[in-house]
Amino acid sequence: MNNVTLMMLAVAAVVIIAVLAVIAWRLQRQVWQQQRHQEAQQAAAQQRDAERTAYVLDSLRILSANVIDENLNLSEATIRCKVLVDALNLTDSERQPYQVLETVFEQVQHFDTHGARKALSREERKRQDAAREAIEREYEPELKACFERLRHIGLATQ
Repeated sequence: MNNVTLMMLAVAAVVIIAVLAVIAWRLQRQVWQQQRHQEAQQAAAQQRDAERTAYVLDSLRILSANVIDENLNLSEATIRCKVLVDALNLTDSERQPYQVLETVFEQVQHFDTHGARKALSREERKRQDAAREAIEREYEPELKACFERLRHIGLATQ
């Protein structure tokens, strides 16, 4: 091989290396963009989760305050708060102070509400009310203590 051939091979090698370097740089740039996009999506998801949690906590505090102020009956508040506590995805130990909600919920969830309640006969409505009120009386001290805790849930003073 003569010098011209070697020189052409060297130039070709440098060009190939340069092209590969440009390709590698562009691919790396795409990876960086994808990482930034993923990080932005994760941050947005965390923000949505934080806002949802704050909304649930606010709802629990408002409902509980209404129970304590006797503006909301125990059964209705129990049903609403039980669903909200479930939405918090608490561990078993974190959920324990609110276990009475689950207990009472299991006993009152079958009672008719809204349109179904209006469709009941007067006697059946009275029968359901009496049964619901008996459950409320049985668990009233535990429920009121639970709602007092929920009234302060998520606050620094808890």
